Amino acid sequence: MVLEVNAPLLDDRFIEYARISNNGTFFYPAELEISTGDLLNLVDYHRDHYRKEYSKAYRYFTGDHTKLKKIPAKESYKPDNRLIVNFPKKAVTTFNGFFIGNPVKIDHKDKATDDVIEAWCNANSFDDVSAEVAKQASMYGRSYFFVYQDEDGHPCVTPLSPLNTFLIYDDTVGEHVKYGVTYRYNYEHKLEITLYSDKYQRTLIDATTAAYLDQSTVIANPYPIVPIIEAPENEERMALCEDIMSLIDALDKAMSEKANDVDYFADAYLKLIGAHMNPKDIKTMRDDRVINATGEGVGAVDIGFLAKPDADATQEHLVDRLVDYIYQIASVTNLNDDQFAGNPSGVSLKLKFQAMANMAQSKSLKFKKALRQVFECVFAISTGVSDTAWQELQFKFTQSVPENLTEDAQIVNQLYGKISNHTLFKLLPFIDDPDAELELIKKEQQENQNATAGLIQQALAAQTDQQKAGVTNADDNGGTGAKADKSTDKVGRQIEQAK
Repeated sequence: MVLEVNAPLLDDRFIEYARISNNGTFFYPAELEISTGDLLNLVDYHRDHYRKEYSKAYRYFTGDHTKLKKIPAKESYKPDNRLIVNFPKKAVTTFNGFFIGNPVKIDHKDKATDDVIEAWCNANSFDDVSAEVAKQASMYGRSYFFVYQDEDGHPCVTPLSPLNTFLIYDDTVGEHVKYGVTYRYNYEHKLEITLYSDKYQRTLIDATTAAYLDQSTVIANPYPIVPIIEAPENEERMALCEDIMSLIDALDKAMSEKANDVDYFADAYLKLIGAHMNPKDIKTMRDDRVINATGEGVGAVDIGFLAKPDADATQEHLVDRLVDYIYQIASVTNLNDDQFAGNPSGVSLKLKFQAMANMAQSKSLKFKKALRQVFECVFAISTGVSDTAWQELQFKFTQSVPENLTEDAQIVNQLYGKISNHTLFKLLPFIDDPDAELELIKKEQQENQNATAGLIQQALAAQTDQQKAGVTNADDNGGTGAKADKSTDKVGRQIEQAK
């Protein structure tokens, strides 16, 4: 539940103790409380520098490629196509479908804790929240989970964009999160900053006094840590497409010029050599794409179309080279590659996905740390679970790598009997837990043995009764011996079937 508290006001001076690292991370002395002057300075810096870069990344993701639009327009009679190849969206979507398309599996050895996790994840659509955070991290280089309480005091989670959110770390060796900051302009068009620490949630608004910011409200933080949790794409906080922006711009330009050439050939100039035209018609020659040449040295009349040198092969080579470099540097697998045609081997598939798998593995390590902190907050105010249970959580990321199951089955068949079944099962990609699979096989074998033993006992019991009946009938009536033999044969078949 939201609990307003009295907290000391922040120092209203501009001390200038904050610093910024090369990867865009803010730091403040661990032993000092941040002043409103320094806080406002960091917000202004974030808004004037990083927000602009994040906004550019968002525009490129949505197909608004700025550099192509800034190219001066050509004359009206010239083709001027502006084609956009939206690779940022394709790269981010492809990579994160590979990285987290299969939801993260979260487990705890305690069954009751596991049930609490499953119920909370379902109630908060945590798979969707995680996918959105992962996508934003690829778009901007970082994103955030935000844990908060609803009206009933239950823990909830939502993604926060770095467009108006950042963290401030302390200057110790461990670089622990000291503050979380979000900012916006409220309905009065005043800057409103929310400052989160491990104790308080302060709301500060543009000062109406001599101070930099006025403290509006203070709410107690129910969590043991700052509830804004960073999920970086990598240690450098580089977005997926940050270092290929120039290649993307070059590809847009190359495709646009190629489209211009197509239009040029479709609307080629008609040349009229040695033919006289009405002067009134000459005024519209440029718009009608007609050139008229007359004079004594023009020779015989020549009518045809002008054609400029064909550079199609050069353009195609440039486009192919740009596309290849974009995929290589972004470390994203080109699923449209001709090498995926047919039925490639398992080794070939793994090699094609190796670069993207390495990047996903690195990102998963950062993501696990963020997920653990999310559940540290959730368990702190949840009932029926220990507040330290987050330390024993297990996270499993399963990347969507195509598998050649026929090839895998052949390998397992060749190795059967030469290595342990446990090792064999580890080779199969669709078996997550070899130990659990072995236990399941043992259980099925035991059930089959028990069922077979029961059938044999029933068959033996039935055979004994019929034999006794056959002997008695044979003594009393000689014609019944054949019936006993038939019964015996039938029971024998039942035993064989049971075996």
